[in-house]
Amino acid sequence: MEKSHLVDLVKTLNPNEMGHLLEFSTFSFFNIGKMKDRVTPLLELCLNNLRNSTPQNLEKKLVYTSLFPGQDYLEGKLEKVMVDAHKIVRSFLLVQHYFREENEFHQDFDFSEVVRKRGLASRYKQLMARLHNEQEGVLLRNSTYVYHQFLLEYAKFEEESVRNQAKGDLNIPKTIHALELYAYYNRLELLNQLLLQQKITRFEVPDTINLLIDNNSIPAYYLEISPPVRVNFEIFKLLKKKYAEPSDVQFLFDLLLFYEKDLDANLLRDFYAYLRNFCVLTVWADYEQVEMELVLHELHKDNLKRGFMHYEGKINRSKYWMVSHTAMKVNDFAWALEFIENYKHEIRDENETQDLYRLNLANYLFRVGRFSECLDNIPATTPYVDYLLHGKRLELKALYELRSELLPYKLDAFKMFLSRTSQKLLSENQRQIHSDFANLLHQLIHSLPKDAKRSELLVKRVLKKKQSAEWPWLLEKAKALKGI
Repeated sequence: MEKSHLVDLVKTLNPNEMGHLLEFSTFSFFNIGKMKDRVTPLLELCLNNLRNSTPQNLEKKLVYTSLFPGQDYLEGKLEKVMVDAHKIVRSFLLVQHYFREENEFHQDFDFSEVVRKRGLASRYKQLMARLHNEQEGVLLRNSTYVYHQFLLEYAKFEEESVRNQAKGDLNIPKTIHALELYAYYNRLELLNQLLLQQKITRFEVPDTINLLIDNNSIPAYYLEISPPVRVNFEIFKLLKKKYAEPSDVQFLFDLLLFYEKDLDANLLRDFYAYLRNFCVLTVWADYEQVEMELVLHELHKDNLKRGFMHYEGKINRSKYWMVSHTAMKVNDFAWALEFIENYKHEIRDENETQDLYRLNLANYLFRVGRFSECLDNIPATTPYVDYLLHGKRLELKALYELRSELLPYKLDAFKMFLSRTSQKLLSENQRQIHSDFANLLHQLIHSLPKDAKRSELLVKRVLKKKQSAEWPWLLEKAKALKGI
């Protein structure tokens, strides 16, 4: 029973929902299955088990005996009760979802359709007039507003079409405008996500979508009336470039500041995420973009204060890494450590041994020259490939700084990982950039100190491998060979 859809769903309920579910299961309007008399007892048994400090596995035959005392076990009978119980939980969650406060527009809109079909024309007009007035009073016109406007205009079109008296435009122009705005809004959001994804990984894009990307233009009218469409379109144009220039980033930053009062918190969070991504991509293209690193660091601090780095109270592990790493790259080490410590309990998908936190701390310890402490904090393993690679590279760098005799053996193990273990974990591009890192590190290890010619040769090789992982550090170490 533990692996059933019913138990999986019940396990997601919070204490308040558990209390209301049993009452809901007694409503005959919803509980109409053939096993309706056994549904509430089964749900009560599941909930009581979950409320225990140490929940037990629900064995099917024991549950059967509880629901059908004195009856011989009959294969399939309990499953029928479970199916009916699952329907009740599903209905309970759907009702709860539909009647949440933020869905009030759809409740009123649907109810207006109910009264219209029941012949209450005046009541229908009152409800629609109220919805139109509420819509006009909306200040932050996000995707929800655009969708609601389309629904209202289309409803008016349908109403006028039914009683068409062969005069007037049947509200068709306004309906088309609302549809176009809704389409441009959502199409741009999706295209922007697609273009950003293209910059971090490789995949095939259908010809029809490529054609849309190449020929995507937005009429000036929609850019003027909708700040979100205007901002999304500017982001779209920047994403089509191979790399964003610092001036491009500044332009988008100024645009967000200009429209800030017209955008809701969720939109601002998403747009600032694009702004940060442009900074990151620009730095990837040119590691000497110190000014862009400083801009990104200030953006991180600003966005943290305003909650734009979090989602549902948690911060994504990649953001956690990027914030701390960027702070260290601009030498704001005190702030970096404070951030790592203050937000360590807010990392999404963190495990009991705090591996994500420990790796970030290890990175900090490396950057401030505490290499032995760095090694002590690197997690032995992690289910996240990006963090696994961060950890392996960090270990090799720390061992190099310590002139450890273990380094050649660890480097060989890393090469073995790349050639065998990583086949199913890494893309070809990831394997290549890490192979370049391993090969260049191997050359560093086997270089004699104070060998100026060797140093110059390695510097040239590193500069030719700018796609290599850790290439700024490799370049620094290659240059340092002269003075060792």
